[in-house]
Parts: sequence; C-alpha cells; structure tokens
Amino acid sequence: MNHFMPVKQFPIRGLALLLMFFLVFAAHGQDNTENIYFDLPPGFEKGFEESDDAFFIQEWVPKGESVDDWSEMLTLTIQNMPNIDPVEFFNHMADGWEESCPEYGGLLLHEGLENNYPVALWFLKCPSNPMTHKPEFTYIKGIAGNEHFYTVQLAYALRSDEITDLTINRSMAFLRQVIVCDDSRPQAHACD
Repeated sequence: MNHFMPVKQFPIRGLALLLMFFLVFAAHGQDNTENIYFDLPPGFEKGFEESDDAFFIQEWVPKGESVDDWSEMLTLTIQNMPNIDPVEFFNHMADGWEESCPEYGGLLLHEGLENNYPVALWFLKCPSNPMTHKPEFTYIKGIAGNEHFYTVQLAYALRSDEITDLTINRSMAFLRQVIVCDDSRPQAHACD
C-alpha cells in the first residue's frame, strides 16, 4: 500500500520524535519534487499527525499503545528549512534535551552524504523524560533536502543500559533504508 503525505509547512512535540509492516511512505508537496521513503516496521499504527505552514509531524506506536503511553515510537518530521546543516540542527536539538533533562546524553554517530543529501545520525538519551516520566533512548536521522529538512526518529522507553544489540541493529537497519530523493533530479537524487 503506497501512502503519500503532503509536505506543506510543518510542528514537533515532546522529547520524542520517531516505527508497521512494509508500507512505503512518501512525503511530497504540490509544488515540491522531493520525497522521503521508508518501510515501516511491523506492528505499528499511526498515533498522531499534525501540520501547519512550517512543519509536518507523524508518529507511529505499537498497536495497543498511544503517543501518551508508548514503549517505542517512530516519528517523521518535515520542516520548511531547506539546506540546513544536519549537525547544527542536532546540536540545537541536543541543547533543548539538555535543558529539559539534566542527565541528558548524546552522541553524533554518523555524518556524510546519502543520495547526495547531507545526513547526520545521532542518539540522545534521557534517564527520565520530564513529559513521560520514563527513560528515553532515541536514534535520529536528519536529512537536509533542497526543499525541506527531514527527521526520522526511533525512540525507546528504555534506559541506555537496557538497549540490546538486537535493538541497535534493528534501528540502524531501519534508518539506513530511509531515503530522500527527487525524480526531477535523477542524476543527483535518484528515487530507484
């Protein structure tokens, strides 16, 4: 089943930002040619969606859970901020986490180019998210598109010492397949 999400202008909520069965998601606007694609992991359902003139957010949680009480969450954000540096974006995000969570921790895991777009991959952790009062461990991939800035986040209500190799490998495999592309520029940003 192919889903298309309009990318108009885009909001973000909470510390948690971003996981269903093999659906392909594409985000694109009326005048935009960029798309973001990813296969959702099995067992997740949409829990929240909101957009405005500058921001789009959509969140998925495991079936039977809610965006207010979750064990895992997948979040997609699309912001009307083209060509920004993903590392600078995450440094700013990390500052917000640090203010909200005194025992915050974070690490840049990767920065480079994917499909000729600048990307960065981070993890952030908070032993007690002030909004949920649960621990949170989050992997976030940011992609600086020519039209928007995209983030896909996998968040776990776990302490960092509870994260297993299986969780890490599953998260990295998921984030590796997230791609932004542009059919109008196939030489630079192919949508294979």
